[in-house]
This record gives sequence, C-alpha cells and structure tokens, in this order.
Amino acid sequence: MKRGTKTAVFLFAFVILLSSFAFAADTATITLTQPLKSTYNLGDTISPTFLVVSSTPLEGDFYASLICNNNTINFCNNGVSLGIGGQHTYECILRLSKSKLGGSQGTCVIKATVGTYYGLSDEFKISNLLTISGVMQKSTFDSGENVPISGKVTRETGENARGFIQANIDTNSINQNISQLGAIENGNFAMNISLPSDTKAGDYILNLNAYEVDVNGFETNTGNVQYNISVRQVPTNLELTFENKELNPGSSLKVKATLHDQTGVPINSTVFITIKDSADKILEEKEVNTDEFMEYSVASDTPPAEWKVYAVSNKLTSEDTFLIKIKESIKVSIMNKTIQITNDGNVFYNKTLLVKVEDNPLNIGVSLDVGQSKKYVLTAPNGQYIVKVLTNDGNEVSETMSLTGNVIGIKELSAGSLTTFAWILVILILLAVAFIFFKKLRKKPFYGRKIFQKREPKPLPVMRENSIVTPVNRAEVSLSIKGNKEDVSIVGIRIRDLRDLKRGSTADTIRKIISNAENSKAVMYENNDYLLFIFAPSRTRTMKNEKSALEFAESAQKILLEHNRMFNQKLDFGISLENGALISKVEDGVFKFMGMGTLMTSVKRIASLSREEVLLSNQINDSLRVSIKAEKEVRDGVPVFILGSIKKEDEAAKKFINKFLNRQDKE
Repeated sequence: MKRGTKTAVFLFAFVILLSSFAFAADTATITLTQPLKSTYNLGDTISPTFLVVSSTPLEGDFYASLICNNNTINFCNNGVSLGIGGQHTYECILRLSKSKLGGSQGTCVIKATVGTYYGLSDEFKISNLLTISGVMQKSTFDSGENVPISGKVTRETGENARGFIQANIDTNSINQNISQLGAIENGNFAMNISLPSDTKAGDYILNLNAYEVDVNGFETNTGNVQYNISVRQVPTNLELTFENKELNPGSSLKVKATLHDQTGVPINSTVFITIKDSADKILEEKEVNTDEFMEYSVASDTPPAEWKVYAVSNKLTSEDTFLIKIKESIKVSIMNKTIQITNDGNVFYNKTLLVKVEDNPLNIGVSLDVGQSKKYVLTAPNGQYIVKVLTNDGNEVSETMSLTGNVIGIKELSAGSLTTFAWILVILILLAVAFIFFKKLRKKPFYGRKIFQKREPKPLPVMRENSIVTPVNRAEVSLSIKGNKEDVSIVGIRIRDLRDLKRGSTADTIRKIISNAENSKAVMYENNDYLLFIFAPSRTRTMKNEKSALEFAESAQKILLEHNRMFNQKLDFGISLENGALISKVEDGVFKFMGMGTLMTSVKRIASLSREEVLLSNQINDSLRVSIKAEKEVRDGVPVFILGSIKKEDEAAKKFINKFLNRQDKE
C-alpha cells in the first residue's frame, strides 16, 4: 500500500472515533465534531461544527438542516472544494426562534449533506416547556388580604427562565378580575396578589402562567400551575331587624340581629341582645343565634316612649330604636247598680263618657291615672232599665239593671259612700283579725337579746415586712403549673415607690382598696410598684367579671383621688383594666397562676401609661362597650381607652361603690 493511501485510511479512522455521528462513503465522510445536548428550549442557540473529509476530489455544496416531525429547515449552506485527502470544517449557528421553527419542535435530528453524501446526528428534543415550583405560606385568607407566593421557574433543560409570570384567580363566582403580572429574574419570582375587600367567601383556583418572549415579542416557552385557596367569611356588619317598630303596650317586641360578611352574606353565629327603656335601664339581656327572633313582652301599662335595642357579636355592635305607642283606653263593667271604669291604657285618661239609662243621656267626667279604677252609682225610679255606656273609641257596653231612687242620675262612689252596715262589717272583720293575732302572739315564748350590741368592724388587711399589706386572698406567680385555664379580668394599680409607703395615711388608703377587692372576691398579686387584682371565675363564681372589675377600678380611683385631696403626701398612680387567659390552681389556700401570652405585661404597660385615669385595653373595651363611655387614645404606640363614665344602667353599681366607700370611712 502506498504511503498516501495509508495516511488517508488512518485519518479516516481517527475522525470516526472523534465524531458523535458519521456517514461513511467510499470517498467522503461528514462528522459533527462536538456532541449535541439531549434537550433544547425555544430561544436556545445550537452551534454545530462539521468536519468534511474526502479521499477523492470533491466539489459541491454543503447543507445543514433541522428535521422535526417530517419538517425540514435548512439553516446552513456553503461551497465544498476538496482535493484527494482534503478536509474542511464548517461552523453553523441555529437560533431556535419561533419565527425560524414555526411549529417544528419535539424530537429532532440534524442532517448534514454534501452532494450524495450525508450524516445524521443523534436524536434530541426541542421543548417549549417551563416548570413552576411555587411556595405559599398558607391557603386560607381574608377578603382584602394579600396572597403572597414565590418560587422558581426553570426550562426543561434545567436552566433558569427569564420572562414573566401572570397570576389569575378564577372569578366565575364573584364577577371580578383578579390578575397580577410579575417578572421572572434568574429563574426566581415573588408576588403579592391583592384580594378585593368584597371578595366572596369560598374556594378559588389560583392560576400561575409563566412565559418567555423573544426579540419579536412572541411567546416562546410557557408553563402553568394551579393552587387551591379559600377566602373566609369576615364579619363586617351587624343589622337589627324588627317585626314591628311601633308597638302597642301589651304586645310583644320581636327583634333579630343578622351578621353579614364582606359581601352581605349572612354568617351563622351568636349575638348578645340588650333591651333598654327610655331611661337606659336594662330590661332584658339574652344571647340568641343570629337571624333568630328574640321576643320580649311589653306590659300593658308601659308608658309611651322610645326604647333602644343593642346587639353585640364578633366585636361588632349595632343599635336601633322602637316606639311604644300611646294607648288611651278604658275598661267598663256594669253590675249591682254601679258602673266601674278602669284605665287600662298607658296614659292619663281625662274624657267625658256618655251613659244612657233607656233614652235618658247622662255625662260622666272621667279622670283616671294609669291602672286606676272608679265606681259610679246609678239611680232611677224603681224598675228595670237598659243601661248603656259609650266610650270614645266607639265601643258600647250594655246591661239590664234594677235601679231604685227618685230621679235618674249618676254619681261617683267614693270611700265615704259606704253604708253604715258596710262600715260595721269592716270594723268587725278588723277586730276579729286583731284578736286572732294577739292570741297567737301571747302563746309564743319570749327570748331576750341585745338589740343595741355594737357591731365589730371587719378588720382591714395587716402590714407585713416585705409588702405593703398582706391580703387575705393572696396570689402568687408560678412559672410551671398544671391547673385550669380560665378567662379573667385584671385591674392593675401602679403606685410609684410603693414599697416605701408602709405607714401612715398611704398604707390605710391601700388597705381600703384591698379590702374592697376582697369583698369582690378578687385575689391580689404584688410586684414592685404594681398591685394586680385578678377577678377569676374560680373565685367569683361567675364567667362574666368585666363589670365587677370595672366597678372595683372606679372605686379604687376614687379612693386614691380622695387621698391626694386630703393628704400632703400625694400618690403618683395609674390604673389599667385588661382581659385575658391564665392557668390557675389553689395550693395551701394560695391562688397560684401563670399568665398566658402577654397578659401580665399588658396590664403593667397600660397602668404605667395612666395619669390617674382608668385605662382600658381594646379587648375589654369591646366587652364593656354597651356599659361605658370611653375615649380612644394612643400613648407610646399603645392604643388605650380612657374611661369617661359608666352609663345610666350602672347607676346602681355607682351607688354601691359610694355606699361601700362611706362605710369604709366610718370603720
């Protein structure tokens, strides 16, 4: 074999080993010098390099084509002129653009051709798929809330995507378009999708559509994923509905409260309804289900007035009024020669009535207070008469009566009109009753007792060394406790330099406050400058302690203000009122507790902000809203409510507090 031929054979074999694909002919080979990837996405660039080797002279054109789904796209061509044993490298570029490929994608190969010689690459995939991996912290939201979602978008090749992501919420049931566009940068995206405040409660589908665009603005690679989200019912409105807003006395009030969500849809819950008269006196309080009528009977003698109805549910309140109408009415009865007229209306009755004895008209001037009755005696020559009484409302009462007398007439029957016989009968009955009473009294033995024995005053709490006082109902904090969880009301009293005030008038003042707390069955915990009084259901035997705590707080404020008015040593104090939960149990007669959350911190914080006022937290203010007047203020970033006054229905509580304070002063 000639030396040139050996060289050509060796070169041919070497090229076959290096190439990823090859087509062999007797005189020429076409090889791809670098292997292709298994997958490409739209927008990628393929840069294949071809080596053409010929063992004989070769003239013609070089073509490189992409073949996908029987569609052929020529993307590279050049001329070929090789001598014996000649070779040439052809570098081509294929941009996988939508305009170039059209709909060609899927499984593809590249075919290189020179004349009748060709070579095929291994199969590879052209994809337009993007994969979205999103992360949501929760799936349930309130209307008006933001839905945060973030994540990663990658091509099928595993490379990070760059493009846009569109978020849409299926709005078929709410007739709204909830949509938001975000950017994908280096494969990452983050979005906050705003839910309208009137979004209906229910289940929805959140669609995420990711896409890339080319320089011509055409979408290339796309991807989609769905997430299920829910929108809660949020109470936004409490509405009172009356069956009738104008009532006759003696009828029943029917009222219901409807709780609406953000779109006006009713919410099933419970509501606390209070009915007050025109003097703000509470007549009825009841907890019922929403959309359930509460019924209250109005007495027949109820005076005309405007009454109020209050409703509280889910921290929402509502109030409305209804009217007790004027009822001017009398009841007439005829018997035993007398006519009895009773005012069964709700206003003073002052009218003239027409009485007919047969055809003889008589007029009676009737003046009656509500519920009052008067009797009138009829006279006429001896005989039977038809007597009629015509009222102003058109009613008529008729009766046949036996009358005696000289002339037809009528007069009011007063207490002095009783006959002598009737007076004798009354006196005899009274004497008989008195005789029986004294006879029984005489038989009973008499035991003497001290009537004017001096009552020993209740001892006030005593002093101890490390505390201002030693309360009877003492509380201690326990950092680890197993007991019962209960909702409590706490009154916090801050007194500057409390531990230095152990003698004299100041100690007496604080003793009065603690004695008041013990009368209310509260337990006391002392911590530095703070006295914390806990109203716990396990001690007070009632689940609603807010009003008791309120009354105590107001009485404590009065005691401290009176001290500052009377004595030179002034007390710098503040009072707070808070609701919350704690774990408690009683050991060796001591109330041990562990506060939950920030309850104890909140009580002290609010008391420290008080300037001799009673400050309420937002939570307990909601519970007492119908009973107090309070003004909201923000102090050092903390929202508080300054107690103004207790409303009229709590005047009895005020009288109790004042009576208690007076008794303490006397003791």
